[in-house]
Amino acid sequence: MIKNKVLALSFFAALHLLIFSSAFAQVPKKIKTIIVDAGHGGTDVGASGQYENSMRSKEKDVTLAISLKLVAELRKQFPEINVVPTRTTDIYHSVTEKAKIANDNKGDLFLCIHADSGPLKTGKRQVGTREETRYKITYTGKGKRKKKISTPYSVTVPVYEYFKIPLTRKGTSVWILAPHKAASKTSAIQKEFDEVDFENVNADTSFKPLKTTSPEFKTLANIYAKRYFERSDRLATMVNDEIAETGREALGVFQRQVGIYVLQATNMPAILVETGFINTPEDEHYINSPQGQQEIAEAITAAVKTYKDQVEKQVSVPSNENALPKEDTPTPVAISSRPVKETKAIQVKNNTVKIDILDDAELDNDIVTVYFNKALVVDKKVLTAKAFSFIVNLIEGKTNELVLYAENLGAIAPNTALMIINDGVTRYEVKLSSDFKNNASVKFELKK
Repeated sequence: MIKNKVLALSFFAALHLLIFSSAFAQVPKKIKTIIVDAGHGGTDVGASGQYENSMRSKEKDVTLAISLKLVAELRKQFPEINVVPTRTTDIYHSVTEKAKIANDNKGDLFLCIHADSGPLKTGKRQVGTREETRYKITYTGKGKRKKKISTPYSVTVPVYEYFKIPLTRKGTSVWILAPHKAASKTSAIQKEFDEVDFENVNADTSFKPLKTTSPEFKTLANIYAKRYFERSDRLATMVNDEIAETGREALGVFQRQVGIYVLQATNMPAILVETGFINTPEDEHYINSPQGQQEIAEAITAAVKTYKDQVEKQVSVPSNENALPKEDTPTPVAISSRPVKETKAIQVKNNTVKIDILDDAELDNDIVTVYFNKALVVDKKVLTAKAFSFIVNLIEGKTNELVLYAENLGAIAPNTALMIINDGVTRYEVKLSSDFKNNASVKFELKK
């Protein structure tokens, strides 16, 4: 049961608006709670150092040590954020319990710490020799008088020992849930609100929350699952970049094709960091050293800071770079001072063309002005998940150009838009990107 019913009601109201007016999409997401999960624990050891002369370290101990340093660093850098570790001692939690801890605490980010490994090959080497008695078999006589004679003799044979060959692969990788696993993420989002109790809540009685079994709610859950994937990918990329800054080998961001329960059952953006290979000598020593553990914790924290700054950027408040436009709307002459960075050419078959414009990728409060043949057709419009539409009439015998002018950069630069063009015969989709230095445009060629 969700404890804060007023907040829950507000959230449902926001969801309702997202479906019908897309207003919720324009509010930057605040990072209030971060969940840090130390992989494995207790009876679940995880991987362990097994190669010859390894430290015999256990993954559960490595992940706990790094996680505790990460929790401390996050709390130091972000005292206003509630940082919740799934465990602080060597105890066992099932993956279901870990996901529940994250969801019950209303996490905004889920950071899962692990150590990588891989199958080890077996080698052998000669360590000495030993004397071995063997027997030479001969026979005497024939028929019933035939006898077997065993003659012993000694031979020197090698003595071998077998050992595990260490891995040579090293480095840190970051993992996110693959898109085809989004159904599990959607289920987690839907389940989160199945038991909301609206009784005794002082709210607008005209508001009717969406039922979690309704098609509208399922559509909304899919939207959130897609958004969580995009944000997970963004944070994972930032972590990978910060790891590279340490001089350590950053292996990249990977999508896990086999489900990781804690990634797919958590109702928030989630990443899993494979800090190093426990069966590679260099990596095993690194992830067991206080210096290496602290370096990883600081790299992840730096990535979280960059991510947090992007997500929480308040584009509605004027600033030096992302200020909203002044009252004097730029004229076409002013727009021409910005060169066109990219131009898309579209062949259409009718003079009258319908154009729908909506935000592309992340909804981050992009604001655009649109000119067609140097005439203003859209003035300072906020892009949302719901398209706004207008009609343009092409002039035969001339180049017809639609220019997209960025009024701001949104929470995530640059300003991006998806334009859907329909001439009554063919439907086109064009992605445009603009900023404070460059415009984007679409040129229409009329071919009846």
